[in-house]
Amino acid sequence: MGALVLLVAADVVADGDSETLAALLDSMSSYRADFEQVVTSQFGEVLQTATGTMHLERPGRLRWQVDEPYPQLVVANGETVWVYDPDLEQVTVQLFEETVRGTPMMFLTDSAMLEENFEVRTKSTTEDSEKRFALSPRDPESTALFREITLTFSAAGPLTGLDIVDDLDQRTAMVFRHGEINPVLESGLFEFEVPAGVDVIGNLPDDVAAESAP
Repeated sequence: MGALVLLVAADVVADGDSETLAALLDSMSSYRADFEQVVTSQFGEVLQTATGTMHLERPGRLRWQVDEPYPQLVVANGETVWVYDPDLEQVTVQLFEETVRGTPMMFLTDSAMLEENFEVRTKSTTEDSEKRFALSPRDPESTALFREITLTFSAAGPLTGLDIVDDLDQRTAMVFRHGEINPVLESGLFEFEVPAGVDVIGNLPDDVAAESAP
């Protein structure tokens, strides 16, 4: 009986954590921030760094622009995702639902997917002004992209950090600065027009492919 009580209590806490995180995400109908990203190996060796800007509009819209050291642009409009590499003069076009499955984009752009796909628990922090949540996939076999994701929010609400640990203990740590909650964002931020001369890679339905073609 005691074990059953503990199990039920743990489920209640987990549900509460998921609801708290969903409420924080839902409060960000739109979001803009600068980011710094550092990828480290399981031994702490820095493998990659990047800086850029993020624009988010829920549900389904994201613009992730890497400025340094190598430019790259990811644009999602809820139906299609474009990944543009200017140096390679190449853009990859994919369906939104297939691309976001098992990635942070899934719950950042639509918290309705949160509880169904992820177990959520709060994490302790040394800063009283911070809230941290750890997410792990409910079905680890359905995604091999990560083992755990940690989201950090400031007391004022903005998302300030996103850490991803994969199955090889490689860590991708993102810090968001100058975050703005619910700014008015131009709709053009979430559409992509393929530049002339750029190769398009992807296997989309004819109607979507036609919209993505130069």
